[in-house]
Amino acid sequence: MKKPCRLALLSVLLCACLLSAIVTGSAESEPVCEIVIENLTLGESMPDLHAVEEAVNAITLPAIHCTVRIENVHIADHVRRMELNRVPENRLDIVNTGRTMSLSQMAAEGILYPLDDLLAQYGPVLREKAAALLPGCRINGSLYCVPSNLYVSAQPGFLYNEELAAACGLVLEEQMTIEDLERIAEILASRGVYLLAQGNTSDTPILLGILYPSVVPVDSNSYVNGVFRDGSWTEVVNVFETEQYLDYCRMLRRWQAKGWMPGDTLVSGLSIQQMFQRGQVFMNWIAVSPVDLAIQRKNYPFEIGMFVTSSEHMLTTGQIHSSGWGVSAESAHPEKAVELLNLIYDNAELANLLMNGIEGRDYVKLSEHIITYPEGVDASNVGYRRRFSGFGDYMDVYQWYPADESFYEELRRFSESQTISPVFGYTFDISPVADACDAVSAVLTEYLPPLESGLIEDVDEAVRNLNEALRLAGIDRIIAENQRQLELWYRDQKA
Repeated sequence: MKKPCRLALLSVLLCACLLSAIVTGSAESEPVCEIVIENLTLGESMPDLHAVEEAVNAITLPAIHCTVRIENVHIADHVRRMELNRVPENRLDIVNTGRTMSLSQMAAEGILYPLDDLLAQYGPVLREKAAALLPGCRINGSLYCVPSNLYVSAQPGFLYNEELAAACGLVLEEQMTIEDLERIAEILASRGVYLLAQGNTSDTPILLGILYPSVVPVDSNSYVNGVFRDGSWTEVVNVFETEQYLDYCRMLRRWQAKGWMPGDTLVSGLSIQQMFQRGQVFMNWIAVSPVDLAIQRKNYPFEIGMFVTSSEHMLTTGQIHSSGWGVSAESAHPEKAVELLNLIYDNAELANLLMNGIEGRDYVKLSEHIITYPEGVDASNVGYRRRFSGFGDYMDVYQWYPADESFYEELRRFSESQTISPVFGYTFDISPVADACDAVSAVLTEYLPPLESGLIEDVDEAVRNLNEALRLAGIDRIIAENQRQLELWYRDQKA
């Protein structure tokens, strides 16, 4: 009689344990899901990618019950990859925002999942660390991305090849003017080296805001309409009708005519970044900050330096837009995607894996936080690399030699010294004029590459034709709508 009683008691205890697991939502009972995260590259081979994924999963599986797959996407294919993402079997869960598509465009096209509720529930660490930056991630009050770089403010400037500078006897100042650049361009040309490459089929005048820093986009990486820093910050203008833009195009034509820029940029099949990496051009534009210098050092087979074109150090909405993380609207597990992003910013080991790869294979330590390549490894053959996508809190991430342990204090001081743009937090919602934005983008895609490359002889006529085409495409509607939204935003800020 006692044996059945014991069996009955055991049965009751097993049921109680099972019920407890169900009630408490035991992690062990949660189905394991895979989260696919986009890593933007220049198409490099990465033989250590699978090893990095395995090391990442050793952290994420017990921590948040998911595995991670890293999908390398050439930055030139990012827009096409977003189109393929609408097919379930091709889905990405976490995507880069603002790199080649503006945050406004990605939100308007339904590419991104609104993050407010998800971040509140699944992203406490990320929400706390990025609190001051999140206003720059909103469109019409909704959150569509989180910053991939918590120290995103930077100065306009250029990355340059220090070895070429030394070989040509060039001494560059910390801040350089257009006149300074033309002086060194003459010397470089005598050695058969181009100053820079431009054009690259872009529909954005990238160098405009770097060489003419009084012109800034209103909210993102698009210069379709902008404001002037030396103005009131309240009037939206068509930058393509300004004297600054005309001077900019004349300058690029002069540089091309003098042989300071390659004439085959649009047909060579090489990106600007690839030309710089191969030493064919002396410099390439970049946002200058301690973070960018430290990260970029490991990407090139030569020593690099940086200089700025403006002493101004301002935090803008566009900086956050151009380097964010978003969750795909096609994700089957958006809550887990946010949970993963939160873990990346909370777990230093995970952040370092995604940023730097495997210790001993992709890097070795020189000190507690400073790393370099192992013997026999360099930028040309390293098994894993991060080039455009950024992961984690850079205060927790190892930095590459010749950075030293003072990097972290320098980064803290740099971040604390920033000023805040008067229009920080404003984002233009393109939805009401999406048709005009598409038409204007098509015009810019046609006109800007040859103008940016300096290939058009009659610059003044080309700019007149550009502006006529922009008016026919509806740029005035875009500017009027942007102005209306900006004024409403200012009113709400004062309320």
